Amino acid sequence: MPRKFEEPQERGDFLKSLGTLFAGFVASRVEDALTGLGPKLLRPPGALDEFAFLTACTRCDKCIRACPENALRKAAANQGLALNTPYLVPRAVPCFLCTALPCVTACEDGALVWPERILADGSRLEGPRAVRIGTAKVNPRRCLTYDADLREAQACRVCVDRCPYPEAAIRIAPPAEGEALGHPEVLEDVCTGCGICVFACPTPEPAIIVEPRRG
Repeated sequence: MPRKFEEPQERGDFLKSLGTLFAGFVASRVEDALTGLGPKLLRPPGALDEFAFLTACTRCDKCIRACPENALRKAAANQGLALNTPYLVPRAVPCFLCTALPCVTACEDGALVWPERILADGSRLEGPRAVRIGTAKVNPRRCLTYDADLREAQACRVCVDRCPYPEAAIRIAPPAEGEALGHPEVLEDVCTGCGICVFACPTPEPAIIVEPRRG
């Protein structure tokens, strides 16, 4: 015969479950609040999700010193809880996706881990190809392949030619009907967010940016 809800043990189990749910809800809200503070930063290859990264990173600077391209910077005080954590500014120096990813191997705290991911087609990647710093996005108002107020569209494929994985992570799409030129198209499933396209873009203000990874 099932116990009545009013019996002490059953009530205790219910309150315990309710407490667990409430704790999970609070933890989720705290995580959202913490990771929502300050600028969204582009993290080094292999970084954990932002909340876990902020918790695990001890600000030891080992990844910064290990980077052979001096691409990693330390977050300043105006970047809130991210203070002294490593991040990238691709327009200045992108991530060149070193074969051995020395920034990852230098991290002893587990804030950076060897990248692995599975693509939509089921193929498995690891190492540099599996890096997911963020995703490149093209701004048509700045891209040379689009018409603008003071200039006509012109052919340009610098972002494709400089990409470590051209035609796989970014390509020039066929011209749309009525257009003479194709435009850069990012394939989000393959893009590593390394920012080399941003670094190489010939426009004064880059026509392509990298949006930080979300989750």
